[in-house]
Amino acid sequence: MIRYIKLVLMELHRFWKIYAALAAITVISQTAGLWMSIRSHIKRVHWEMELTSIGTYAEFAKTYGRTSFRSIVSFNELFFMGPVMICIAVLLIYVFLIWYRDWYGKNAFVYRLLMLPASRFRLFWAKLTAIMLFVLGLVALQIVLLPLLMAMYRQMMPAELSLAESVFSYVRHHIVFQILLPPHAADFFLYYGLGFVAVTVVFAAILMERAWRLKGLIAGILYVSAATLVMTFPLSLDYVLYPHEIWGLMGGIGLVLFLASVWISRTLLAKKITV
Repeated sequence: MIRYIKLVLMELHRFWKIYAALAAITVISQTAGLWMSIRSHIKRVHWEMELTSIGTYAEFAKTYGRTSFRSIVSFNELFFMGPVMICIAVLLIYVFLIWYRDWYGKNAFVYRLLMLPASRFRLFWAKLTAIMLFVLGLVALQIVLLPLLMAMYRQMMPAELSLAESVFSYVRHHIVFQILLPPHAADFFLYYGLGFVAVTVVFAAILMERAWRLKGLIAGILYVSAATLVMTFPLSLDYVLYPHEIWGLMGGIGLVLFLASVWISRTLLAKKITV
């Protein structure tokens, strides 16, 4: 267990600078985007008030309505969702780099890792744990940041112009956050459980390529393609099954794929990948 924890900490240490940059970009971009949107909206309100000779914010709100947090964010959606997409893209790329940097990095670090006096399979679990911690860490950051941004909105926006909205209401009406921050615990475990399975499938494909090179690359591509088809097949049964039955079937398939990917990865690490 101690060696496993050390491997996890090593993986976290190797990525922390990029990870900290992603967190900083998210905080700065979303905060700046909201600030600019609120300032721009208030300026438009003042301009409209001058044109229409409206004297107070209350009169303006009575005529044109109030503006919600969701509407304010939509004015600068790129500042708000841009860093989220960047984080997702970087983590998707790192799912591959977390293995390949060991082979192609300085002095082929993987040889030292595979020669450690411990089960090689701990390396697999350490990398998988690191990826999931990176994902959950950014999700936690967004969970903390959203209420702070809403507080900023309430502080900057005149009370007469603002429309009360909860974090839950905003998440529920945003298609991306519906997936990243599902409001129900069952959905959270399902979405992130399937993501967890997807990472293990990719890990298995990477190890196939490392074990058999070109043949392994072809085998890995076929394995990922087959896993994707099998996993998404229940979605085509929406005319036969109820939604909860479809998700239950996908959960069962995901469990089988997870066990298969773990077995393949363990076998390859133990018997096929040599130093």
